Amino acid sequence: MQDDTPWQRIKAAFDALMDLPPQDREAALQATTLDPDQQAEVRSLLAHHDGLDDTGGQPFLAAAPRPEGLEGRRFGPWLLTRRVGAGGMGEVFEAERADGSFAGRAAIKLLAPGRDGPALLARFAQERQALARLNHPHIAHLMDAGVADDGQPYVVMEFVDGRPIDDVAAALPLEGRLALVLQLCEAVAYAHRQLLVHRDLKPGNVLVDAQGQVKLLDFGIAKAIDGGDPLITGVAHTPHYASPEQVRGEPVGTATDLYSLGVLTYQLLTGVRPTGRQATTAQEAARSVLEDTPTRPSRLSGDEVPDPDWPATRARLAGDLDNILLKALEKEPERRYASVDAFAADLRAYLGGYPVSARPAAWSYRARKWLQRNPVAAGLSASLLLAVLGGLAATAWQAHEARLAQQTAEQRLAEVRRVTHSLVFGFGDSVEYLPGGQDIKIGLLRDTLAALERLRPTLGEDTALLADIAQVHVRLGEAHMPGYLASRNDLATATRHAQAARELVDRVWAAQRGHGDFVSYASRAYNLLASVDQEADRIEASVALMQQGLALVREAMPQLPPGPDRLRAQGAITATLVNVGNMLDDNGVGLGRRPEAQAAYREALASADAELADPAAIAAVEATLPPQHTRFAAETAQSRAIILGSWSSSLLRDGDYAGALERRRASVAELRRAHETHPEQQQFWQSLCTALSFTAQLELQLAHPAEALAAMRESLQWNERLQASEPDNPQWTDNIGLRALPMGTALAATGALAESLPWFQRAIAYAQAELAKKEALRPRRNLLTAQLRLALAEQALKRPGAGARVLSATEALQALQPKDAKSPDTLLAVAEGAAALASPAVGGEKWRGVACEAWRQAATRRPLSPAALRARGVVGCE
Repeated sequence: MQDDTPWQRIKAAFDALMDLPPQDREAALQATTLDPDQQAEVRSLLAHHDGLDDTGGQPFLAAAPRPEGLEGRRFGPWLLTRRVGAGGMGEVFEAERADGSFAGRAAIKLLAPGRDGPALLARFAQERQALARLNHPHIAHLMDAGVADDGQPYVVMEFVDGRPIDDVAAALPLEGRLALVLQLCEAVAYAHRQLLVHRDLKPGNVLVDAQGQVKLLDFGIAKAIDGGDPLITGVAHTPHYASPEQVRGEPVGTATDLYSLGVLTYQLLTGVRPTGRQATTAQEAARSVLEDTPTRPSRLSGDEVPDPDWPATRARLAGDLDNILLKALEKEPERRYASVDAFAADLRAYLGGYPVSARPAAWSYRARKWLQRNPVAAGLSASLLLAVLGGLAATAWQAHEARLAQQTAEQRLAEVRRVTHSLVFGFGDSVEYLPGGQDIKIGLLRDTLAALERLRPTLGEDTALLADIAQVHVRLGEAHMPGYLASRNDLATATRHAQAARELVDRVWAAQRGHGDFVSYASRAYNLLASVDQEADRIEASVALMQQGLALVREAMPQLPPGPDRLRAQGAITATLVNVGNMLDDNGVGLGRRPEAQAAYREALASADAELADPAAIAAVEATLPPQHTRFAAETAQSRAIILGSWSSSLLRDGDYAGALERRRASVAELRRAHETHPEQQQFWQSLCTALSFTAQLELQLAHPAEALAAMRESLQWNERLQASEPDNPQWTDNIGLRALPMGTALAATGALAESLPWFQRAIAYAQAELAKKEALRPRRNLLTAQLRLALAEQALKRPGAGARVLSATEALQALQPKDAKSPDTLLAVAEGAAALASPAVGGEKWRGVACEAWRQAATRRPLSPAALRARGVVGCE
């Protein structure tokens, strides 16, 4: 066959060179007519041919050995401690921080000896550029980069203490394996949104840590697709996981990563690769990618896979998972999924029992999936389901005409209530925190409320019906109340539903207080109405309403049988106590009764512990929940995290920094446990985002800059995920503005001064935007503080005019201070600026006195933090 395609020319050169001694290959390659990209592909294939291990999957470096004793060598502030592995173009070492600024562990990647030519150096620089653009919890992040004294370039990355994803997946059930894949999909989809393609997705580049968190490594061959700075676009890859277009040397895009994800997912679910299972060379692996049709997973024989339970696994793969994997593995890019998000959506649909896009949307298929998801509804007649969707009014009207019809309506009501609780409430809760799930839930609740209201004229004061209507009002109110998780922030709508819910609760309380579900909703109704008063700054009225709701639950507790009903009521007590604590606290919105608030937090934590003390009741509750519903342990962990976070803030206002940090870290640990149980739920993303931001600010006050920076980075990573899932929600953009000041502060405190500048500038822009809406003390203080810290960072970088800007910001903070009569924050900012000015060049003694006096006054409002005490000591205040 004539060599008239790039791939055929590459293949011919590879065949000719593979049997030559390695030292003779380069000269022979240079003598060919291949262009530079094609030569790079031949080198890659030769390296994989030489270094393919006995599994046919993992390449190693065939490079000259490094000199002995490299451990212990310094790279910038980092000290190499041990070699941990090798990647496609370098070696990786574990390292520790050695300059004394903070304790830390990292992974340092170096080019292999003898592989430092211009092309590879450019690719190494490319890795640094790619990693610098990525900030995601499932991607190992870039910490530092530089060039050693001998010209050796290096990058410092987050150290991931984990195992390859295929090793971890082998011990997991199918759902656990898919959960790992979904984490990886989030990372790859994020990279694609940053206009980067990884191009080398394989088990060795995907690690799973001890907490079950996926970390994607090695963007050394990522290709920029945004048309920005030119990067090396060679087509190095691992043949077994490469896409057909990658093997052919054609242009690559996001579909390339999608194909590799398909290969990796296929391997995790079956234990084998879709093609090339017998390949022993890179050439054979590449040929199989181009020519072999992937085997339908459910048709693999037991002799081909290592899974001892293969018959059961194969049965589960048949159908939806078969189709999902084969669609991802289509040879032509345009026939694959349109995006990684679309691939992940089908995996989530499979896990939730929903139809998948990879399967034809026949009516029978969709109906079967619906019935599988809703076993309770499956037992109801078709006429009942139609009634639930809109025909209830006609039935109710007929019931008005005769006793028989009345009995029929009552029976229908009982059936409708079962559907409402098992389908509408259960399904609504299961999707609420998924992307777009809140809209689905609100729509279901509105339709349900309309259907139940159509029954009221016929059934009159039926307390069970009214109790259900009250519950729907509570849920709709919570979905719109400002400050609630995933809320629509519509106070008027929330108020209307809160008032309706409280009125109905009071009307049916005597008849329904023996039902645990209703008791917990009664408490939520009072808390919801209390939130309305809180929004209107009626704090005393808000506390009174919450205490009324708490009294109702405590009144009902003796009547509730042990088990699920009492457990739900105990949960209502826990939730109300923490709300009461927040309203009693000295937190800017509360009543300033801090000891009472901390007593409420302590009691709330004890109540949460009491919930966990009845495992039989927990099991009974969870037995009634659909698989995708939030587990009880996760809900309780969320509650404990909220309590601990509020308690931490209260202790901080007391000046108990150590106690505050202990509870704040415990709060984050609780949220991590909840997220591990439900990694797809946005409520835990949002809670972690907020808790980590508070943790970072506390770590800064305790003079722990490295810990603060790590927490702020992760907080922003969670915010990035929220923003990607809801791009039209302005809250996530606002969050970045709110967190810009502590992020810049943490960067500056760790010495990353240049990196801190854009964050301070963003904090300034956000504060200016807030002040344009309304003049207020906090954004004004944040604006001046950000301007001060920007000027201080610029001064340390020796930027012209920075000293004058430090002086201007400090004087502006001095002018603002008389307006800030309660908080010490403006005084602390004044002290920070004055301390920087305390040098002879700018009248140092005067400014030293200003700093010392500002710290003295701040200490009368709240004990000084360790960081402030340290700064005070440096200036020499008595």
